[in-house]
Amino acid sequence: MAWFVGRGEIDRLFEEGHVRLGDCVDAVERSFREQGEGNVGVLPRQILTADGATPQPRSRALKLSASYMRDSRVMGASVYSTHFRPGDVDMWLMVFSGESGDLTGILHGKTLSLWKTGATAAVAIRHLARADAARVALIGTGYYAKAQLRCLAADRTLSEVRCYSRDAGKVASYVDWARATLSNTKVIAAASAEAAVRGADIVVTITTSPSPVVRGEWLAAGVHVNAIGQHAPEAREIDTAAIVKARVIVDAREQALQEKGEILIPLREGAIAQSHIVGELGEVVAGRVKGRSRDDDVTVFCSGGTALEYMGLCELLIARARDAGLGKELD
Repeated sequence: MAWFVGRGEIDRLFEEGHVRLGDCVDAVERSFREQGEGNVGVLPRQILTADGATPQPRSRALKLSASYMRDSRVMGASVYSTHFRPGDVDMWLMVFSGESGDLTGILHGKTLSLWKTGATAAVAIRHLARADAARVALIGTGYYAKAQLRCLAADRTLSEVRCYSRDAGKVASYVDWARATLSNTKVIAAASAEAAVRGADIVVTITTSPSPVVRGEWLAAGVHVNAIGQHAPEAREIDTAAIVKARVIVDAREQALQEKGEILIPLREGAIAQSHIVGELGEVVAGRVKGRSRDDDVTVFCSGGTALEYMGLCELLIARARDAGLGKELD
């Protein structure tokens, strides 16, 4: 019988301590390791626009992605509508047993996507950033930015966080929240994206900007960049110079070559070849590809989000929700 976990139940799992953020990071890491060992099938995101036109960043559309985890015997799909209301997403996760084929759970994906995205970013930083990296530049202070910072702080000690977005009011509010949440970390509002990025050890972009918010000339030797916010062929958060100077890792190569503007635009410009992609994050986690070969390497993780990142996390949350009596069984 399938277990239904709605928005309120997912919130309570975290608020009441049934699930820790570190559990989420570890669950997503296990899924990537399975991918790196060659035991995961990933269906790249499929997009059906309401008007039949080529997808754009703000298209009204139905989106679907799926994954089969052959070792852990779990499979499932994320299905969601986008921008039928400005900026809004309605997402649901369906999870099945990879042994019996039975539906095991349905989860509220919009809420879960916060923690999936944050945990994925933390896994990338765990494996690609320098061990001593502690100064963070966070570009974007919107819906996903809090989960990004909380998951990162759950996985390593941060000495400083510099925050920037175009809306000064949102930045001020975010800084107040971050200072209260990370009491032992210096949190400041940066005057510009460049001021935030220069000298940072870790740079996270989590914006809806269609044009670069980070430029390669700002990136110091040894920095790691997570480009998280965009997944459209004509949109990108970091420029060509940043990609050219970096060792580039993606979450799933096939999907990245369909929709990740950070890679597709430099490819069209002739600035890089497909071989510039060093590998997938799973290959790095499994030890099959070196993400960082030297301390002064610049590394970039280009993530558009895949269903594989949900599977282990969904399995964890279904089990914890059942144990806690949160949610309901569906007949």
